[in-house]
Amino acid sequence: MTEKGNKKTKSSAPRKKASSAKTPRNTRQDQADREAVSLLKKELQEKITSLTEANRQLKRKIFDLYTIFEISRNFSAVLDYHQLLDTFIYTSLAQVGASKAAVYVERSRQDGVYVVAKHKGSGEFPAEDLHFEVGTTMIDYLTRLNRPSLTSELMGDMATERERLILNQFHPGLVVPLIFQSRLGGLLLISDKMSGRDFTMDDIEFLSILGNKVSVSIENTRLYEAEKVASQQLRAAQQQLVHSERLAALGEMSAKVAHEINNPLGIIKNYILLVKKSLIENEDASEYTEILSQEIERIARIVKELLDFHRPKGLEYQSLDVALVLSDVLLLMERQIESKRIQLVKRFEPNCPRVEGSPESLKQVFLNIIINALDVMDTGGILEVYITHEGKEIVILFSDTGPGIPPEVIPRIFEPFFTTKEPGKGTGLGLSVCYGIIKQHGGSITYKNTDNGGCFEVRLPAASRSGRHGE
Repeated sequence: MTEKGNKKTKSSAPRKKASSAKTPRNTRQDQADREAVSLLKKELQEKITSLTEANRQLKRKIFDLYTIFEISRNFSAVLDYHQLLDTFIYTSLAQVGASKAAVYVERSRQDGVYVVAKHKGSGEFPAEDLHFEVGTTMIDYLTRLNRPSLTSELMGDMATERERLILNQFHPGLVVPLIFQSRLGGLLLISDKMSGRDFTMDDIEFLSILGNKVSVSIENTRLYEAEKVASQQLRAAQQQLVHSERLAALGEMSAKVAHEINNPLGIIKNYILLVKKSLIENEDASEYTEILSQEIERIARIVKELLDFHRPKGLEYQSLDVALVLSDVLLLMERQIESKRIQLVKRFEPNCPRVEGSPESLKQVFLNIIINALDVMDTGGILEVYITHEGKEIVILFSDTGPGIPPEVIPRIFEPFFTTKEPGKGTGLGLSVCYGIIKQHGGSITYKNTDNGGCFEVRLPAASRSGRHGE
């Protein structure tokens, strides 16, 4: 009993709890662990941020490369020079978010001058007479660098005064050289971003690649345009050759026919005069012989035109004032112009160069053109006669307010015996003779329909010795 009680008493005694306090060594370890975890988190966050930025840049590069690929594919299919430049500028502006841009290209491969070809965007642009020239320090630097350069890098001693005037309109901005086979084919000048931010390396890389791609396409389109012009000139030369051969063949034929007809015509004409004298009292017979005489005169005129067409009279060239020659013709036609109620408008540019030519032959050309104009304005109208000069050519324009000529027959109007007039009112030789005379003078004669009627254009080379009006 006592022993059990003692045991019970012993077991019921309160136990001593273990102390929860940590040693200083354990506290320092926890602090170090927390700092390590925090540092690891920070490094991990920086790594995630770096990877995110790298991923963003990679996506941008993929997008840029895809854009360049698509644009290059489109560039290859574009053969229109101006459409290509439009696409290039719009793409550059949209990609980097700039406000304006301009493309300067070679005026020709010989003179080494780069002139503005296109500009797009808002704001002011350099004057069109400002240009870049090959051989300057800045152009040589850009050609060797073959990468976009900031305008701030070029505005100092590197650029000439004229180049700075151009760069100022795009400053701050970029200048992108367009290199084709180590040659500078042009320049893209693009202004700062509308957001106000600086250009990134991605922007510069994109414009550099795009510039190299478009330089090839620009060269291709210019070659295509040159080939197209050469092809058109070749076709025109071929048509001219065919036309000349046709004229020569018809001239030979007309000359033979004219000679065969001319002699019997002269005999008939003389005998009709004798018949008219012997039939003075017979009014009906006189009337009939008069009709015969008129018809023979008409045939004789046709024969003369045939002979003139084949073998024009010897042209006596002299230095002459086209305005004075044309004024004489207009004075001669003054009564007919007034009788048809036609308003004459003359605009003669002063101080035009003189020409070497035959005044009588040129009068025949001008007279024929004016008569044709009067014939198509029976109910009145306006005849405008202009004289001006373009470079080394004198240009004479005859514009009327008539109905014009059907487009499908315009290519044939200078062919012998072709006429748009009613039967009996034209021989079809007048314009052919005019064509031959102008060609003998080294010039050209063409026709085109206008909004108000028709227009003949005569071009004559200026005299080698620069005589002037009034000399």
